[in-house]
Order: sequence, then C-alpha cells, then structure tokens
Amino acid sequence: MNRCSAGAAFGAFVGGAILGGAIALLLAPRSGAETRGMIRDFVDDEIDAIKDKALDAREYAADTLDKYKRRARRVVGELEGMVAEARENAAVGVSHAADLIAGHEMTGTGARVASSRMPKTTKR
Repeated sequence: MNRCSAGAAFGAFVGGAILGGAIALLLAPRSGAETRGMIRDFVDDEIDAIKDKALDAREYAADTLDKYKRRARRVVGELEGMVAEARENAAVGVSHAADLIAGHEMTGTGARVASSRMPKTTKR
C-alpha cells in the first residue's frame, strides 16, 4: 500500500479544488472578463489560504521543536546528575576499598585473608 504524506495529500486536495473551481467558472454562463475576474479572485483566495496553512505549519513545527529541545535539555540535565552521583559513589567505593587494603597491610591481615581464600590441597 502506497502512503503519501499529509502535505502531499493536502497539496493534491488544494490542486483539485483549484482545478475544479476553475472548470466550474469556465463552464458557467458569464462574460470572459467576469469569468477571468472570478478565477483571479478564486486563485488569490486559495493562495492566501495556502499561505495561512503554511504559516500555521511553520509555527506548529517551531513550537514542536522548542518542546522537544526543552525535553532534551531536561533529560540531559537528569543524566548529568546521575553521572555525577555515580562518579561520587565510585569515588567513595574506591576510597573505602583503599582504606580496607591499607588497613590489612598495616595489620598484616592481608596475607592471612589471601591465604584463607586459597584452595586447600590434601597430601598423599
């Protein structure tokens, strides 16, 4: 199934409306000058309508872009806070580990702790 964008569908609709209106005006029993004037007025009105729709679309796009920029800034700020907290927690963990290692080295328990974790072998 072939899908077209909303802009293409809108353009086809407007083009069809202009063409249909022009054909209707040309087939109506009026003088040439009057018919041309009506066509000109109709086309001018349609051009103005298209310009208004384009301006609305531009404003909507700008508003949407601003909304997502604000959301992205908020998310980045939250992530930066989470990274800072993780770094701080890591630094505390490293410091705590260093303190434990230094305490074991000073008391000599480091060798006992390491040897107590070694697998025991049986003698034959």
